[in-house]
Parts: sequence; structure tokens; C-alpha cells
Amino acid sequence: MKFNRIATDKKLTASMLIGLGIMAAPLSASALSIDINTYVTGSTVSGNATVATLTLTQNGSNVDFSFVNSVNNLSGGIGDDAFISQLLFSYGGATALSGASFSNFGGTQSIVASDFDINPPGKNAGYDFYLELDFPTKASQRFLDGEVTTWTISNVQINDFIGSVSGSGPSSLAMVHVQQVGAGSGGSNSVKYVGSAETGNPPAELPQNSVPEPATLALMGVGLLGLGAQRKRKSS
Repeated sequence: MKFNRIATDKKLTASMLIGLGIMAAPLSASALSIDINTYVTGSTVSGNATVATLTLTQNGSNVDFSFVNSVNNLSGGIGDDAFISQLLFSYGGATALSGASFSNFGGTQSIVASDFDINPPGKNAGYDFYLELDFPTKASQRFLDGEVTTWTISNVQINDFIGSVSGSGPSSLAMVHVQQVGAGSGGSNSVKYVGSAETGNPPAELPQNSVPEPATLALMGVGLLGLGAQRKRKSS
């Protein structure tokens, strides 16, 4: 009987460790915000400023993107009528992307799948980003301060987009090209800014307000039940 009890206790301990081990295991990020705020190259700029924010949200097997333009944050009023002509960002997932990977377009600035360039040749300001989104440069169609554009990339995970890319500035997850920069209307300069994950939202951590998936909760329950059963046997 003593042998059987020891064997049973070992099974309960294993069950407890499995359940609690799952609870303690690192989970993939469900949301990521990239603050594009660090000056790399160009003229008529003094200091850093958030010129755009790229937010990624996991949605099942897809990732939803929201890209907000805030170029008027440039100091001295030099971004008053500036516009963003390019967004470049990182990708290192196993899924081979194509035009069909991009969908669900929305926001105040409309885009289509053909606006994305996958693995463009050469480097931009020393950076070799894998994805490039080109916005219109025609005056009536420009992507201006306060506007937002949204899209979805299918069959990917947020962790596919967290590989920092090195270049002439700090290693970063994304870069924008801002044109028509300068005080007053019709500025003639352009600048490029890069960015990484916002402070407090590192790319490989689950946000505190995220809820574990049902399967994870079930395994956590197994661990807690095993712990309770073991304690009960020891006290009997």
C-alpha cells in the first residue's frame, strides 16, 4: 500500500508541475505598438518626435495593423503640411508573403495590396527592411497628419515582425519617409525616422490585461488540482 501511495503522489506531483509549468511559460505578444520617433536623415529637423505610430494586434491567425500619421509633431511647425510617402517595416516569419497576404484595408487613407513591396532590392538609409508600403505623392491623395490607414496580413504572428533591422541609425522595427518638410506651406525638405517598441510594451511579452486562451486555463487548472490533491493526501 505504501508503494502504491508513493506512485500516486508522484503522478500528482507530475500533474501539478505540468499545469504550473504551462502557467509560467512565456506567451507570445498579442499587441505591439511601434513608436516611430527617432531621426535618421534629412534636413530642417531638430531633435526627435513621434511622427507616426504603427500598432499590431493579433487576430486569430492574422495580424491587424493600424498606422497613424502625426508628422505635425515635428518642432517649429515644419510638419504643418508634410506627408508620409513610405512606411518600411520588419518581417521574419516562415510564411511566404504575397499580394494575397494583404487585405481588410480601411482608415481615412485608403491603400490596396499592390501598394506593398515585398523584399524590395537595395537598402534605404542603410536599412534593409523586408516590407515597404508606398503612399501617393499626388497633392490630392497624400497621407497627411491625423490620418490613419489600416490593413491585415494573414497567416502570421506578431513575433514575425519583431526582428530589429540595423542601418545608419539605431536598429529598428520600422521607418517612415516624410516629405514636404519645412516652415510654412510647401516645404522642400524630407526626413526619415525610425522606431521600436514603445517603453512598457516589449515585443515578446503578453500585455498585463490580456486573457490566457481556454486551453492554457485548463492546463493551469490541472496543476492547481494536482497541488490540492497532494496536500489533502499529506494531511490525511
